[in-house]
Amino acid sequence: MLYSKRQNFHRSKLPKLGEMGHIVGLSTVNAKRRCMVIAYPLCDGAIYHRRLLSYGIHTVWVRFLDTSEIVRFSGIWFQSDTP
Repeated sequence: MLYSKRQNFHRSKLPKLGEMGHIVGLSTVNAKRRCMVIAYPLCDGAIYHRRLLSYGIHTVWVRFLDTSEIVRFSGIWFQSDTP
């Protein structure tokens, strides 16, 4: 079973729009930088008409508060500040 917030990347478990948090677990991003979820991409996977081979949205667009940089990350790397 998955107990960590970062391990479940199903689209129903993505953070809400406007939620504040950090990107953790990636060596390319400083985990102390705060960010805010600003959008979801329309679709980031292949969707076939007869079979649904992708759940669609797995990623989020975040804006870092220190530089206003906008970057797209997988939802598993976002950790919310709220408990």
